[in-house]
Amino acid sequence: MSKSNVMQYAKKHLGTIIVLCAVVAYIVWRYVHYINGMNQATTDYDYCHNLSELFQLNSKTVFTIIYGIICNRTYLNKQYSKWSIWLFYISAVAMLAHFVAAGYVFDYVFAHVGADHMDRIPSLARNIFSAPGFFIILCFFFVPKLIKDTLKLKQEQELTI
Repeated sequence: MSKSNVMQYAKKHLGTIIVLCAVVAYIVWRYVHYINGMNQATTDYDYCHNLSELFQLNSKTVFTIIYGIICNRTYLNKQYSKWSIWLFYISAVAMLAHFVAAGYVFDYVFAHVGADHMDRIPSLARNIFSAPGFFIILCFFFVPKLIKDTLKLKQEQELTI
């Protein structure tokens, strides 16, 4: 893409770019907040709480990016490619990777939370394991429609060629 095309795209989608920059700034601010919270933790629970929140934010960010790309390819660009279908598989692999990593993070948190705060383990576990919950529910309701729309785009492209 040449520089003039980038500028034309930026002028055409200025509101979207501003909203996207604000969302990215908010996410970066949350990352910095949780990392600073881990560095400045006074108790083991504070450290583990910030770690679980950081892990949850990381997972939600990854899932949001994957589903955002799926929706962008299917609905905004209205283009079919093999990536449109592969992104569904990538989201399933990302969920499996999340639960495997969540097991390790929970083991670490359980070992380091301290005896004084054992009653707060369920809330930490909820933070660690619940990140893909919204995206799993989203899959049940919207992925069949996304797949149908993706296949429809494929058929339309085959008809135009």
